[in-house]
Amino acid sequence: MLVAAWHTGLILPTGALGPLHPLLEDDPHAKYLSIGWGNRRFYMAARPGSGDALAALFRSPSALFVQSISAPGEVSAGDTRIQWVCVDRQQLWRIDGYIEESLSQPHGTPVELGPGPFPGSHFYASRDHYSALHTCNTWTVAALQYARLPVRADGVIFAGQASRRIQALRACPEP
Repeated sequence: MLVAAWHTGLILPTGALGPLHPLLEDDPHAKYLSIGWGNRRFYMAARPGSGDALAALFRSPSALFVQSISAPGEVSAGDTRIQWVCVDRQQLWRIDGYIEESLSQPHGTPVELGPGPFPGSHFYASRDHYSALHTCNTWTVAALQYARLPVRADGVIFAGQASRRIQALRACPEP
């Protein structure tokens, strides 16, 4: 799990991906897929402002940010840190499935909203909605809960809450 001051996301090893494997078209040699979820307007804004932040408090469209990377350090910056959680192959596939279910796929193909700000990154439409009560941090912990890890997403709003919830999970070294 990727944790920053306000935002959490997931980093998955590409060798074990199931339904998400097609998202690697641009970089089939990437070792990891970094995935975040958030309010579409705020997430995709080049310079999000207070109006974008205020709008994110209310039920609104969301987007997934997907970046193929060669090393986890490519997403680490400033206050960002990575907490590796041990999962077996079945749990990883369930996380993969949870993320796939988050994607808007009206014709069986994810709806790409545009390129992301970093090399190998893209925004995709999500079928879920963002709000002050269902944030990126809720979504991240819900993915782990969906994988049947012993963690609950209920009440998670902030990154610190998400981080504390997963600290009880078995930590692993970088895969």
